[in-house]
Amino acid sequence: MIRLVLAIALALTVSAEAQTYSIPKKISLEGAARREFREWWTTAARYPGLVPEQFFPIGWSRDGKFAYYTEPVDEACGCYYARLVIQDMRTDKVLYEFKYNQDDTINDKGDMTGPGDIRALWAKNRKLFSEKLAENRIVASRFVMLGKTFRSGGRSYAAKSAIKMGKNPEEDWDRVNKFDIMLAAPKLGAKNVYSADYTKEEYWFMLDAGVIGVIKSPFEDRVAIVAMEVMRGWEGPPHTGDVRVVGADLTSGFRKIK
Repeated sequence: MIRLVLAIALALTVSAEAQTYSIPKKISLEGAARREFREWWTTAARYPGLVPEQFFPIGWSRDGKFAYYTEPVDEACGCYYARLVIQDMRTDKVLYEFKYNQDDTINDKGDMTGPGDIRALWAKNRKLFSEKLAENRIVASRFVMLGKTFRSGGRSYAAKSAIKMGKNPEEDWDRVNKFDIMLAAPKLGAKNVYSADYTKEEYWFMLDAGVIGVIKSPFEDRVAIVAMEVMRGWEGPPHTGDVRVVGADLTSGFRKIK
């Protein structure tokens, strides 16, 4: 019996080490961000009011983990930024995070020597990324992002957001003090799936926030709600649209709406 258990464990280890993951495909968030944050966009094509970060969903595990890759906006550095995240969509806990800033690779001559795009960064870190994704049993897939209102299992759902604005103590413009995300369904009711309170933050530059879509797990009645937080640009517009991912179960935790 002990030999059998050891053999199975060894086989799983070899399988995880042997598995490699290809570069994920990008889902464009610009259209959804334009619809959600109309006031932050301008008509001048060369001077957008909002620039969303790039989003690359990688896959789900059978036990509710979701992996994704993002490219944060480069405001003034001329650098490439990236994050790879493996997140538990049952608790929203980040289980693994890889952060990359090309500016950290400057040599003595002042040149950035590190990868400058997803292809180069993925190629350099393919072994590390593959090991972490395989370790968490992530199944790589191609995804379509559903809208804020969507159907699953014969039911219709709506992911909604609510923000409470307040004055920035150091400036003359308003900022987001509280941000909540809710999920509702007829007959089931509604539930709050995310809450953040920034009231006591002295330096906080979130101008707006909202839900832009969801990605459904192929294994469970569970979704990753993709939200965006509009953060004030370094010197004003263009502002950046930072991605926040929140998990939600589609069958439990709802309360009837009276």
